[in-house]
Amino acid sequence: MGLLSKKIKSILLKQKKKYNFCFWEFPGGKVEENEYLIFSLKRELLEEVGIRILDFQTFESTTFFYKKMKLYFFLIKKWKGYAYSREGYLYRWVSHDHLKYFNFPAANYNVINLLEKIKFI
Repeated sequence: MGLLSKKIKSILLKQKKKYNFCFWEFPGGKVEENEYLIFSLKRELLEEVGIRILDFQTFESTTFFYKKMKLYFFLIKKWKGYAYSREGYLYRWVSHDHLKYFNFPAANYNVINLLEKIKFI
């Protein structure tokens, strides 16, 4: 998952609907078979929001036992292009101190708490 931050202290979120339920998440997706994690990050952000990552750092990983998956989060420090929806999802820049008011999948809350503690943006 890519944590894109702008200088105006906001982070990019994607709205997703599942089973008539709306929630927000960070842009990104699944690693394809035989794909390196970093290549997956770059591919997913290009496919979803049309940006090319220029600089990033690993932020956090978390295991979500319910779905038997591991999520990796990266701080995207610099990118080329303008972030826009390429797959029909609603995207929104949200102030970091407003993240707590959005409905996220359970696996994202640890990362959101860390972002608030370190004053990510």
